[in-house]
Amino acid sequence: MGQDSARLSDIRSGLDLLWRVIRHYRWIAAVSILGALVWMATIVVIPYLVGRAVDRAVSDVDMSMIWPILGGLLVAGAIQALGIGVRRYFGFKLSYRAEADIRNRLFTHIQRMAFSFHDVTSTGELMARASSDLSQVRLILAMLPITLANLAMFVVVALVLVIIDPVLGGVAALMVPALLFTSARFASRVVGYSFDLQARLSDLSHVVEESVTGIEVIKSYGQEAQQQEKLDDRAEMIYGSAMDMARERAVHRPLFEIIPSLGTVAVLVVGGVRVVDEAITIGEFVSFTQYLAVMVLPLMITGWFFANLPRSAAAATRIDELIETDPDIAEPKRPIDLKPGSGELRFDRVSFEYPGSPEVLHDITMTIPGGTSVGLVGATGAGKTTLAHLIPRFYDATGGSVTIDGVDVRDVRLEQLRNEVAVVFQETFLFSASIEDNLRVGDPTASDERLRSAARLARAHEFICELPDGYRTVVGERGATLSGGQRQRVGLARGVVRDPRVLILDDATSSVDAVVEAEIQEALRQVMAGRTTVIVAHRTSTLALVDNVAFIEDGRIVAFGPHAELLRDVPRYSEVLAAGDATVST
Repeated sequence: MGQDSARLSDIRSGLDLLWRVIRHYRWIAAVSILGALVWMATIVVIPYLVGRAVDRAVSDVDMSMIWPILGGLLVAGAIQALGIGVRRYFGFKLSYRAEADIRNRLFTHIQRMAFSFHDVTSTGELMARASSDLSQVRLILAMLPITLANLAMFVVVALVLVIIDPVLGGVAALMVPALLFTSARFASRVVGYSFDLQARLSDLSHVVEESVTGIEVIKSYGQEAQQQEKLDDRAEMIYGSAMDMARERAVHRPLFEIIPSLGTVAVLVVGGVRVVDEAITIGEFVSFTQYLAVMVLPLMITGWFFANLPRSAAAATRIDELIETDPDIAEPKRPIDLKPGSGELRFDRVSFEYPGSPEVLHDITMTIPGGTSVGLVGATGAGKTTLAHLIPRFYDATGGSVTIDGVDVRDVRLEQLRNEVAVVFQETFLFSASIEDNLRVGDPTASDERLRSAARLARAHEFICELPDGYRTVVGERGATLSGGQRQRVGLARGVVRDPRVLILDDATSSVDAVVEAEIQEALRQVMAGRTTVIVAHRTSTLALVDNVAFIEDGRIVAFGPHAELLRDVPRYSEVLAAGDATVST
């Protein structure tokens, strides 16, 4: 019970998100609600007209009023149809517009999140927030206008029933507390299952996403059966949560049918007695029973709405939690522009630790003059890549500072900083688009000639021209139609297109053979000329490109200088390089 109470408290942020959406689209919501109210008004008028027709035709035997009443019924029916059309169109417009905007907000926010967030959050989890969770929010928003109109209709019809006959109205009113109690009890019991179901749908998305992206590993190691078992397990957990909810619906949903039916039986019994006693007319009794039927329908729809509200609120809570998660890397409050400069890099007593982990970098102090190059060398886990990633603020130093041309990178707008720093990663990611489009990720405004020039420098132009559509060849998901070496050369060309002040090469030649590496290194000499370059290196051959080497052990720079000097004076440096060359050769 305590857990359910906590879950009820948790959904407040989800309800708040739904309220913010409705306020933002209040005019669309208002038109939809107005259409629903028009529909409601005609439903309220029709039983009155039917009752009048019965009394005139049966009691008063006055046929002169029948035709006007029948005409009124036809007009009411036409207005009712118009109200339904307006309500449905604008109700769906509200839900679909809100869904699109929330999805865009989610996408924008996810892209703002730092590497530290994506390190611990699976793609499947994020996809679930933007799909199954968001679908639940859309569903409840689509039902909101008719539910509000139904509540208004219930109040109006209840008053009409009391006006027609207070005694029968009192009998009918006995349904209300019973239905409210049933709705409240159902909502309190189902909210926990709603959170569990949405979370387990996320787990399933995660398994599916991993199975698709890791299909090569799965097939090569014969893990199809194990992955299927994992998927079956997640699906069974979803089935369990869904059946928990189904059980609660099976218990409570019949009550939404039984209670109105019992109320109707009671009204018919008491109403029959009232007609016999001539306390009400037959027409009034007919109108009353029709109004009672009208009141039952909104109660049932409203019950459905509140039955689904906990799950939708749980989904909205999960979305709101993600949107409200602050990025670890924030824009500076008072940004400073990077002035034209040579690209001098300075690390001043820099330390860094990942959340919940020991310090990775300790008191790093190093200056890289503008236009020069430095290789970062160390054993696996020494902190080389982490140190390089502090420059474009993929992570922020937890101590000390990193500056470019005298400006702390934390004081520069992220867009400007990352326009001035290009990173070529060890694993090159290519979008499922043409090579031309992938190169323009470096600079969307780059001309065709500039793209080809960059490709020539990266020794990619020749193989691109041999592809079926040249630079317009679509490379498939993650560049699957290209070899590892080809992907890395396209990645290098993309970095060259950026024309950055600082170039970071994160072991960017690891997937190419010795011949191609020699070609790329010759090209890199031209690219690096006059440009500050940081190379995370494992191969001895790569270090021929750099002016100096920073040798990192256990998160500290233990030696700094030209490659030849370190090779001569630092035995441990030679051991690490030998191990790196041996790993690459195998």
